[in-house]
Amino acid sequence: MIRSGCPFSGPLFHFKGRYLEVHHTNDDTKMATIRRSGNGWQVLIRRKNYVGPRSRTFLSRDLARTWADAVEDRTKNIFPDIPLTLGEAIFQYMNGPLLLHRSAESEKYPLRVTAESWLGNIPLKDLQIRHFAVWRDERLMKVKPNTVMRELRILRVLIDWARDERGAEIKDNPARHLRVRGTGDARAPFFTNEDEKRLIFELSKMSNQNHLRLTKLALTTGFRRSELLSLTWRNIDKKNNRIHILRKECAVRGVSNSMRIVPLPLNAKKLLRSFESKKGKVIPITEGAARNGFDKARKKAGLETLRFHDLRHIAISRMWSSGMNALEISACSGHRDIKMLMRYSHFQLSI
Repeated sequence: MIRSGCPFSGPLFHFKGRYLEVHHTNDDTKMATIRRSGNGWQVLIRRKNYVGPRSRTFLSRDLARTWADAVEDRTKNIFPDIPLTLGEAIFQYMNGPLLLHRSAESEKYPLRVTAESWLGNIPLKDLQIRHFAVWRDERLMKVKPNTVMRELRILRVLIDWARDERGAEIKDNPARHLRVRGTGDARAPFFTNEDEKRLIFELSKMSNQNHLRLTKLALTTGFRRSELLSLTWRNIDKKNNRIHILRKECAVRGVSNSMRIVPLPLNAKKLLRSFESKKGKVIPITEGAARNGFDKARKKAGLETLRFHDLRHIAISRMWSSGMNALEISACSGHRDIKMLMRYSHFQLSI
């Protein structure tokens, strides 16, 4: 076999009475063979898993090269090279499955930082738990243990994907054996009636009343911000007092969507009646605008440590105090695990 310096520019060589030209992709994988056939030139596609015509004959050698070149460009898009390092796997993951994750925007930054660090240069086949242990200790010097744990979960899923779907040479996933000490349980935000009044007052002064509506809905339903922002009027069945919630699954569970039917609380139903528009999205603002609006209001209200996700804790705790049982609350919150539901339940918040 004679290899060319670059794809589709190799010299001819004589084999069994025929002139052959073997082409290689950039990763030195045999892609196509061009050979003399009668009065023309025949292209034979040799790449595995290729879907399409595997041979075609042209009148000239240049036309044969052009077609083979087009096929290679197509297969590059369909069958990207197998990642060799963790950094290569991260960038392929970011341009592929991550785009479908509900938390894609928040996951991009830590993944990019990891890919550009020393850990990104480690070959996948050489990854060991000691590499991730050093990475963990370095991250703990900059961020909290819970943050490191979240980033580690992303890396676990990513490495499994590189092995199972990209064919990377990985015998075992060392990230799944690493532990992060110091991770705490769910937050228990202290939120009094006076705190709520100050927060509502600051939100009511904003020119865009969707910020106020978003916070009130969160306190009455316990929905996540992403669920509320994606909620449309078509998802609300006022006649049967139900809401259809569609949500992208997280990276740990996959990239599919989940649908759940949630009882429409009476307070939420009354609140929805006060909304002016009854078409399109219930809260027609972007996630960035919602985040900035809430942050401004909570700071003006003197609630520096309050996060929007804390409203979910507060709403679920109020459900407990109102006499709802675990099954009823889990139907509203979407928690599949009773242990996770209990992490969101703080009876003192309902006082």
